[in-house]
Amino acid sequence: MSYLDLLRSRPYRLLFSGQVLSQFGDAVYEAGIVWLVYEMSGSAAALGLLALCQSVPFLLLGVFAGAYVDRWDRRKTMLASDLVRGLAALYLFLRWISGGLTVWEICVLAVVLTAARAFFHPALRGILPQMLPREQLLLANSLNEAAKRITKVLGLTLGGVLVASENGGAMLFLNAATFFLSLGTLAMMREVRREGSEASRPAGIWRDVGAAGAVMFRDWGVLLMVGISSIGLIVSAGMIKIGLPLLAAQVPGGDGDLYGLLMACFSLGMFAAAWGIKKLRRFSVLLLVPLGWCLYGLSFLGFANLPFVWLALAAAVAGFAHFLTDIPVTTLIQQRMPLGRMSACQSIWATVSFGSESLSVAVTGLWLGALFPAFLGTGALLLFLGLAPLIILRKSGQNRVDSNTSSQ
Repeated sequence: MSYLDLLRSRPYRLLFSGQVLSQFGDAVYEAGIVWLVYEMSGSAAALGLLALCQSVPFLLLGVFAGAYVDRWDRRKTMLASDLVRGLAALYLFLRWISGGLTVWEICVLAVVLTAARAFFHPALRGILPQMLPREQLLLANSLNEAAKRITKVLGLTLGGVLVASENGGAMLFLNAATFFLSLGTLAMMREVRREGSEASRPAGIWRDVGAAGAVMFRDWGVLLMVGISSIGLIVSAGMIKIGLPLLAAQVPGGDGDLYGLLMACFSLGMFAAAWGIKKLRRFSVLLLVPLGWCLYGLSFLGFANLPFVWLALAAAVAGFAHFLTDIPVTTLIQQRMPLGRMSACQSIWATVSFGSESLSVAVTGLWLGALFPAFLGTGALLLFLGLAPLIILRKSGQNRVDSNTSSQ
């Protein structure tokens, strides 16, 4: 099966097209809203407040949102989320053209947008197993992620153009319009099968979250992959976000252009992984995740030792590995967790990964005093993190081709 074959499914095609539209609008908004707030306030503190309003609601609602989504109809949850986000973005646009928009309104609406997104994404990840067979999930998640990366690049570019032309109204209107277009595609989707009964739920939402966590804990494969990926993110995410810019500045002959080249190669590596996932998906997703961390480790060893003319290759390998350490974990949860707990399990994983990345950025500075040894040590840790589960999988016989996908 190819991506084109996957898109022949009308429900998935509608879902996919809606996401492409809304993600494009989000990227335009992401590029423009920071400029807009700074233009209105001239204050770095206002930018910090905006960043806080865009992240804290997810940390507070993330785990619980998925548990609520499991109690509701996922398609209707996504419809409600797009409606709320569209109305919030439309309000910002109308206030902008009236000349009365304030920084406080932007920050409050940023909380609303993030809170609605906290419900949308577990519903999205939970609805895919309802509409697609198990063997198509890895391909669908890969296409979603690849499209997200492409639309983000295009959206940020357009957002930059709108910023340069000081056209904040167009940026806000475009963001609102894409939410309503996504809403339309979701409205055209047919109802999908459901599993689980609200009547059988425990009394409280805390118990729902605990039940989802217990289901994940009992599946040793899911527990192992979530565990190593969480540790891997703590070790590596800060090095990518902070270490690479410092590396580009300190390598002889390096500068800001070199950092741009490294990030472009990182993105190309991710696209290469998305393109090659048709071949890779014949292997068990349990195998793909530790292989990804092994490749990640090798790329960091390359950053520590290669001359700068080869650093682009190491960045491409890191991008390829990043794709393998992310998408297969989501797919594994979709394949092995019960549909009635799917969104809560996805929310737990999303919250853990977001927290791990945030912690990594916070602690990376502690070992970046010696830049190249830091990359060397990170590479060694990631290589061990990938090799250890590969040995465990080999001993348990889980390193074989996935029998559910090998014939596809």
